Amino acid sequence: MSQIFLDRSKLSPAYVPDVLPHRDRQMKLLHLLFQDSLRHTNEAQLRATQLIGGVGTGKTCTMTRFGEEMNREADKRGINLTHIYVNSKLEGTKKILLYRNMLDKVSRDIATRSLSSEEMLHQMMRYLIDEDRFLLITVDEIEYFYKRSDEPLIYDLTRLNEIFPGEPTRVIGTVFISRDTSFHSHLDPSELSSLGRSYIEFERYDSNQIRDILSLRTDEAFQRGAVDEEILGFISDFVSKEPLNGDIRIALDVLLYSGIYADAEGYKTIRPEHVRHVLRQTHPDITTEELFKISENGRLVLLALIRALETSRTAYVSLRDIREFYNLVCEEQNSHPVSDIEEELQDLIDRGIVRMKSLTQFGIVGVTAKDLDRFLTGIRQRISNEVSG
Repeated sequence: MSQIFLDRSKLSPAYVPDVLPHRDRQMKLLHLLFQDSLRHTNEAQLRATQLIGGVGTGKTCTMTRFGEEMNREADKRGINLTHIYVNSKLEGTKKILLYRNMLDKVSRDIATRSLSSEEMLHQMMRYLIDEDRFLLITVDEIEYFYKRSDEPLIYDLTRLNEIFPGEPTRVIGTVFISRDTSFHSHLDPSELSSLGRSYIEFERYDSNQIRDILSLRTDEAFQRGAVDEEILGFISDFVSKEPLNGDIRIALDVLLYSGIYADAEGYKTIRPEHVRHVLRQTHPDITTEELFKISENGRLVLLALIRALETSRTAYVSLRDIREFYNLVCEEQNSHPVSDIEEELQDLIDRGIVRMKSLTQFGIVGVTAKDLDRFLTGIRQRISNEVSG
């Protein structure tokens, strides 16, 4: 039994707590936007909105909690509403993949094999009408989709109720989550018109706000007395400053891995030296949440790149070096290597984790040769844990 942790999953990116400090304004705006959708379903229109804010500002957690509240309110009114969440980084950067995952969440009874993306949407809307069901759809990391595709996803998902004219609204809303509005430049005028220009903004957390969030998570994740106020203040102050800029994902990661180090060394409390050890290896683009979104083979390629960087002790290595270490990593993990790792490397570049200096030089974004030793040791272990897990 751990002397530090009660339940470390409460620090996981997949966990959404019951209370979301400092996001009351955003929740209120969402309720105001959709409050009439359940009161007058026969007259409701599909509403599209955007949640815009930097990484680690609580956009996904807020939308997940809002979706749960909408489901509960619908149940009270006898309305069969489902909130479905899809993430383009996790579930596909092609419409056909994203729609297949979306339909699977609506109902596993909807057959999608051999259907085109447009036919899938027709099947979904026909199902909703026949079963008297309603949907609220969230698409996360929409900017990532438009980095890798020019398909009119937003146009499709904001005009779903036009598929069967004359039928009552079945999709009450589509919500698109993004770090910023730069993806607007990829949209044609019809998509921009369907999307609209208004959005709900998520500001970065300041030190006091980070401390409030960490304090609540500490109560759920740690043994009583394992984390004191000094530690919470230390982490909050550090993460609130540049270059981390209040990213709550990083704050939770630092708290988690500080606890892991303390537990491994037999301590009952987290000490400042445990936090300092983690902070020396902290990288804003390789958090537990980001590792969670990378495919298993993508993690193997990233681990191979890090192994190559460790061996060469330079800031960049060649594709040939990465491929050699990739084969070694696959052998260690009993995983079958693929012949083409370029697509996985491109995905890591698009995610902002890997930097391509030239066609033959690859490195980790934001890590110089001087920083390699202190950074790579810790991150390699964390990626190995994700691959093994």
